[in-house]
Amino acid sequence: MSKNSGPRGPSRLSVDSFVFEGEATPLLLRGRVVAGVVGTFLALILGYVALARIFGWSYELDAAPFREWVDDWGAWGPVVFIGVMAVSVLFAPIPNVPIFIAAGLAWGPVLGTAYSMIGLLFGSTMAFYVARRFGRRHLPRLIGAKAAARLDGLADSVGGRMIFWCRILPAINFDWISFAAGMTSIRFWPFILFSAAGLLLPTFVAVAAGDGLGRDIRITLAYGGFWVATIITSAGYFWIRRQRSLRRLRSPASSAAPRGGRPHP
Repeated sequence: MSKNSGPRGPSRLSVDSFVFEGEATPLLLRGRVVAGVVGTFLALILGYVALARIFGWSYELDAAPFREWVDDWGAWGPVVFIGVMAVSVLFAPIPNVPIFIAAGLAWGPVLGTAYSMIGLLFGSTMAFYVARRFGRRHLPRLIGAKAAARLDGLADSVGGRMIFWCRILPAINFDWISFAAGMTSIRFWPFILFSAAGLLLPTFVAVAAGDGLGRDIRITLAYGGFWVATIITSAGYFWIRRQRSLRRLRSPASSAAPRGGRPHP
């Protein structure tokens, strides 16, 4: 049998075949969910502006007491924060956003992002190896041997890119990705490097939003608007790519592919 024989085309593992040709759109990228996120964000803005005018609220939060409390910890402050961030990743249901906001209030956008990234990567490493040690051998039983083999093939070929996009999209939970990656065959260094690249922008946005609370809440709302716009863009991109993939699958060229041998020239 020659090297060129065998199935090609639709059977080839790719990001498109795994993500965009799935049976259903991910929940957090569905139209109703995205519309709900946008509606909630606009309601929060309008509600705060209305209440601020009625009650004379300031657009600036007094962060001095919190910063003084953090300063009292001295050099242990960043160490404790990094540990809390790492634990929040290892115990995935713990929300990360309040921790990002606290980092912005305490240290500003630059140091806050740096400490947050260290904690995130440390926690991601622990979650990855926990899943690799205790969950990897159970994957074929959980999703089936064929699906596990297909997932491993995808992890080996495009795993780094998948990790990057899953990290950077705000509609996907950061923490579960580490556990999911640990259950595949992806190597650690591609996982952690692509994780760092994908986490940097959303982490900075969240920390900078926290920093804005101590200066002007409208800065925080602007970063929140950027986050919502990213969700809308992600959903739109997913929908367009998925429609293209489905049209390609339904096209006559795909359905007329030979069943027993080589593709038509």
